[in-house]
Amino acid sequence: MHKFSVLSVFTLLATCAISPAFGNPVDSSEPLVEARNWQHHGNGNHHQGGSSQHQSGNNGHWSAPDEKYFPIKKASVALRIYDENEVQGGATNAVVYFTQDYEGGPVSIKGEIVGLGLEPNTERGWHVHESGDLSQGCAGAGGHFNPQGMNHGAPWDHHRHVGDLGNFKVNEWGDAYVDNIVNDKMSLMGRSSIVGRSLVIHLGTDDLGKGGKPDSLTVGASGGRLACGVIGALPNW
Repeated sequence: MHKFSVLSVFTLLATCAISPAFGNPVDSSEPLVEARNWQHHGNGNHHQGGSSQHQSGNNGHWSAPDEKYFPIKKASVALRIYDENEVQGGATNAVVYFTQDYEGGPVSIKGEIVGLGLEPNTERGWHVHESGDLSQGCAGAGGHFNPQGMNHGAPWDHHRHVGDLGNFKVNEWGDAYVDNIVNDKMSLMGRSSIVGRSLVIHLGTDDLGKGGKPDSLTVGASGGRLACGVIGALPNW
């Protein structure tokens, strides 16, 4: 019978305990799996633990869980004059704000459209346009935002573009201050969201689709595009 010393037995046990760890080293090239409540789709066996996940099978895949939804309730746009794709001037004081208290509710609009050199004592058309790509200036904003395929109309018409805002009044100094404008078609979230689209100020007066001109039912015969900007989300607080 062989006799083992206490030290030999301890050494043998320690070697057996640590050998699996060194026999299967962690491949640093493999991404670590975050301990989250991931969901499995498709075929294959899978296992979820408190701190790790394992999945086998050829047809299955993991998908991230739904993130908590935070509705956008505020947005703004800074308006600038473009000469083709070049911005004229630096900072602007022409800023318009949009607020929506709850999803499906109306959007309230207010702002100061100043410093754009508007003709005094006139009315000027303004609309939300479909694109937020201003790399080619205001011409890149596309047509009026009109997901429902309606004719152009007045802001109070039932049949109108979502982006139709009608006209604002310019004062004797060539500036405009808008407040308490309510639009019940546009939204800051969902299919009718205007966030990421453009607000465009036109050189002429919008005939609200009633002028009988060739472009009355598309753009209200409101003329060229003077200034524009991309509508961006603001923090809700």
